[in-house]
Amino acid sequence: MTPLKRSKLAVIGDIHGDSVRLPRALNSLLADSSLHLVFVGDYVNRGPNTKAVLDLLLKAVNKYSDRITLLRGNHDEALLNFLNDGNVADFAAHSGMSTIRSYLETVDSNAIEKFRSSFPAEHLNLLRNTQIAYENEDVLISHCGFDPHDIDSRTPDSMYRRGHPELFRYSGPWPRPLTVCGHYIQSQGGPYISPNLICIDTGCGTVNRAPLTAIILPERKLIQY
Repeated sequence: MTPLKRSKLAVIGDIHGDSVRLPRALNSLLADSSLHLVFVGDYVNRGPNTKAVLDLLLKAVNKYSDRITLLRGNHDEALLNFLNDGNVADFAAHSGMSTIRSYLETVDSNAIEKFRSSFPAEHLNLLRNTQIAYENEDVLISHCGFDPHDIDSRTPDSMYRRGHPELFRYSGPWPRPLTVCGHYIQSQGGPYISPNLICIDTGCGTVNRAPLTAIILPERKLIQY
């Protein structure tokens, strides 16, 4: 877990290969030196340019390593698993073919192996170093929120591998006063906001022209790109 490093947090939602909105968010949020940026994961797949997204994140992390935390999403893990085991069916089920196309000039019968053998080491390390969650006394941030059946669990299954849609109906005790997550696409184009739960996946990279959403904490200021 990463402790709070600055007085304010900017939590950024799912990106999914959208290399147009991401630089706008980075330029805007990094200009405020009081902010620590926490990305909820799912940088890859679905959208058209995963490669450019990882290039942008890598450049930002290299320059602002103490101001950026990258959390892991289930799509990021699907890419890591595919690079490790070559399970095409599972990766394709996660809309991974768009990721492959973003790295290769041509997609032919050898595209799968070309992609796996030539995947940039710096991108691989960036994804491997993504974290399970970000937590302090006020907020828990993870890709999928938390498991309502085990609110103290911080395992990969609880934090990013499995969704917990029942969170939106949950009325039990909360692990922290606020939980912020992505993963669950909010089809109305705006985040889900309640006293204890904020979901900031507004369909970026998944839904045509959907915004990339960030929220500033503790004031809960909403920004969309």
